Amino acid sequence: MIFSDFGMDTASLAGSLESKLAAVRGAGFSQVVISAADVVGHPAGIDAGVHAIRDSGLTITGLEALRDFEGLDGQMHAYKVDVAKSMLVVCSRIGGRVLVVEASKSTHATTAADRIVRDLRMLAMLAIPLGIRIAFKGVSWSRTVKDFAVAGDLVFRANCPNLGLAIDAFDVLAARIPLDDLDAIDPEQICLVQLSDYMWQEIRNREEEASTATHFRVFPGEGAHSDGLADFVTKLDAIGYLGEYSFDVYNDDYLQMPPQAVAARARRAAEWLGETVLRRALPVPNMERLARGAGRAPAR
Repeated sequence: MIFSDFGMDTASLAGSLESKLAAVRGAGFSQVVISAADVVGHPAGIDAGVHAIRDSGLTITGLEALRDFEGLDGQMHAYKVDVAKSMLVVCSRIGGRVLVVEASKSTHATTAADRIVRDLRMLAMLAIPLGIRIAFKGVSWSRTVKDFAVAGDLVFRANCPNLGLAIDAFDVLAARIPLDDLDAIDPEQICLVQLSDYMWQEIRNREEEASTATHFRVFPGEGAHSDGLADFVTKLDAIGYLGEYSFDVYNDDYLQMPPQAVAARARRAAEWLGETVLRRALPVPNMERLARGAGRAPAR
């Protein structure tokens, strides 16, 4: 089985870039999100990293992540613009379609909405010539934008065709954001949905949330919030989201395991979500033609 709408992030895996890509493809995924450090940190140089990605046979969903970009002044702003330009070039070289941008956690960033909108618009304009979409993600412990609802409002105000949202299930579950808030989001505005779970029933403070997010995530179906995660994915399906899902799982234990073993866990998560939660049938030849012949809409 090849998963057409689920993918993985290389940051979830240990080993060389080549071994990560092979593990992702071997587990049946057709797409991958590349962690920038994996390509620019290739021991044989960035050209070798680009070639490994281009030759992998995988669709490159995007590159992550540009952090602490918006709301800065003076030299800090100029510095981050240079960083953004470099990451956009890398994203383009690997064939990426999306650059993930996480809301700033910098104490130097302003929370003024007009300034954030200005910076997001500028970043989107830089990405247009390269054919790249900017996926802006609210982060609950961010200084500037704490959830997808606020991020969606800022993206709407920026009004750029290639500027959209990345929505992370972990942030939604950990912050207990009402799923009805998704009703205000245009599904066409969502560039990417990132999926993960965690083991504890509740997170007691921001420090624990940040630590869990960066060190203790698990795959969907492995954690304590399977019902909430299923409701989240079902809600996205109900509002008409038809884009990609990526397993964005940062776990220190997984980085001590062979990448094939971790990718196999991701495969089980994709099977659970696709066949049980979304109830999507396995692809068969000429399904649309057969469905039309039967006088009904094709199954999803």
